[in-house]
Amino acid sequence: MASINRTDLIQVTGRHGGSTVIALTISGASSIGDVFRQVRSSAPEGCGIIALSLRNRTQGWTQQHNLVFRKPRVTVGRAEAAGARSLPSLFDQA
Repeated sequence: MASINRTDLIQVTGRHGGSTVIALTISGASSIGDVFRQVRSSAPEGCGIIALSLRNRTQGWTQQHNLVFRKPRVTVGRAEAAGARSLPSLFDQA
């Protein structure tokens, strides 16, 4: 895997359904994880799968990655959850 230095300029393009949803230039990242964290914080919410193209403009390499974005979890209180469950569950004990 290619290395990333803090002084490198990383061009990131993210596509979803044939449309570009992310276009970033990142500097200061020291790992691919840093790049992914920046992409996750900049991506539209609940966008599903994004095909990423990374280009290190300083070193001259390119990489392709796919990132999966989950829908945000909704937390529901106990009283609301009990009232919302109108159908029987396989896990309910009789």
